[in-house]
Amino acid sequence: MISRIYFVVLLAVSAIFAMKAEVKCPNIIKRNQWTVVPPGEINYLIVPLLYVIIHHTVTPECTSRQGCTDMVESIRSYHMDTFGWDDVGYSFIIGGDGNVYEGCGWANEGAHTYGYNKKSVGIAFIGNYQKKNASQIMLDTAHQLIECGKAQHILQEDVRVLGGRQVIQIASPGNYLYKQIQKWPEWSANP
Repeated sequence: MISRIYFVVLLAVSAIFAMKAEVKCPNIIKRNQWTVVPPGEINYLIVPLLYVIIHHTVTPECTSRQGCTDMVESIRSYHMDTFGWDDVGYSFIIGGDGNVYEGCGWANEGAHTYGYNKKSVGIAFIGNYQKKNASQIMLDTAHQLIECGKAQHILQEDVRVLGGRQVIQIASPGNYLYKQIQKWPEWSANP
């Protein structure tokens, strides 16, 4: 009887891992594909992480790979050259072209949300979503990225998605995008 129970549990665990293996990650444009500037000092994160913090860049939008690459490079320059940071502040940046642009990535500490940088991934949407919705392709891409992070055990299975405004005094991710992310199953009203 015990061996039969063990076998059933083993099958269930195998099924869970098989489901996770089926998660399709979005197209992630690696850092070295959009910039030649290396990051400075790196602080590594301890995974799995409990939080994903959503922001918007408050920049013009982009809809093509070249336009989004140019915008991400501009954000990098602003963060590193103007602020003197060691890297792009965001972990990932979502373009209107449906691509994910790697910022500091899954394993490196970002500079996106004071007090949460060591325990979260920061995802920024290119554009200003204070008075308009983010496109469905951007929302789908971001959510697919979160599922990818859970499947890779970088994000906890019970990960909490928060808008930047929930934990620091900023308008990010904008009024409209903030309402949109509240429809995600991972969104949490409480940090």
